[in-house]
Amino acid sequence: MEVTSLELSKATRAQRVARLQRLSQEGLERFAARAAETRDEEALWELVEAYVTLHGARGAATSAHTLRAYRRGLAELLTLWPGEDLLDPERDAGQAYARRLLEGDRDELAADERRGRRGRRLKRGPLSPATVALRIAAARALYGALIWAGATTVDPFRDVKVDALAARDGEAATAHAYTDAELDELLAAARDAHERVLLLLGAHAGLRVSEMVRLLWQDVDLRAGTLLVRTPGEEEPAEVMLSRRLAAELRAYAREVEADPVARHRAQLLELRSQYGVYNRLRGICRRAHVEFKGVRALRHAAGARLYRQTHDVGLVQQHLRHKATDMARRYARADRLRLRGSLDAWE
Repeated sequence: MEVTSLELSKATRAQRVARLQRLSQEGLERFAARAAETRDEEALWELVEAYVTLHGARGAATSAHTLRAYRRGLAELLTLWPGEDLLDPERDAGQAYARRLLEGDRDELAADERRGRRGRRLKRGPLSPATVALRIAAARALYGALIWAGATTVDPFRDVKVDALAARDGEAATAHAYTDAELDELLAAARDAHERVLLLLGAHAGLRVSEMVRLLWQDVDLRAGTLLVRTPGEEEPAEVMLSRRLAAELRAYAREVEADPVARHRAQLLELRSQYGVYNRLRGICRRAHVEFKGVRALRHAAGARLYRQTHDVGLVQQHLRHKATDMARRYARADRLRLRGSLDAWE
């Protein structure tokens, strides 16, 4: 008997798979394209479930545990990729997503949890390489399903190697922070005030990439030397103090924007509208400066590492970077002790 969309919640897995099997190739392609374009989580999961059952490594023997993990991975991907075109993702979007999970930049999921949309407690901080690998496997299953359905030919996760990314980034927060000398090179290579502001929002204000693209001009108070960071799900914005250099660059940038008849009407501070746009712009600046690209998050790590070196106050680092728990800020102190150990080991 044919299962309608209204009966899917009560249907067995075999019935759900059979429903898609009965579609023609054209019908399946339309179903997948519509699900991706509307970001319909239920329809996308139906597609993934059918693909894994029919073409996965274990096929119909795929365990319920694996399917639950893939379902969770799909839900998180849709939440953390709000502006990404699923059928035509930006270049290196898969690499950027894996880095983001390794670094623990998942504020949107925390907002979902506060709104009561997730029954499972969210793990805070960076995810282990094994957990990230499972999330990437879920993402690969999604793109395997979309390709199988004929909706796209692109798989941004095909060449993502989580272990290599984790090894390159390292476990300590400062292992992939830009050094002061590298930041000087990056600022010198910036082509305009917009790129310098982008660098300093991370390296001085300690903003996450998601916070950068959400930042509005109305949230910046140059007279008070502060800006407001608005986090989805939080009632009150967090106030962040500006460095003298960032305040000066924001003034110069504001003058450039005011002189542009199009940009002057833009509410957002940055001209870049997606996290991957910021990622690609920073990579271009690194290329021009001949500095190793360490990701956008490394700017924030640089802010934390520099502040801790200057103050040796974990509380100030926690306050400036807006960590919910001191454990995150203490990573900078641990990194400092590791450098001390390295120095003592060299004594003779």
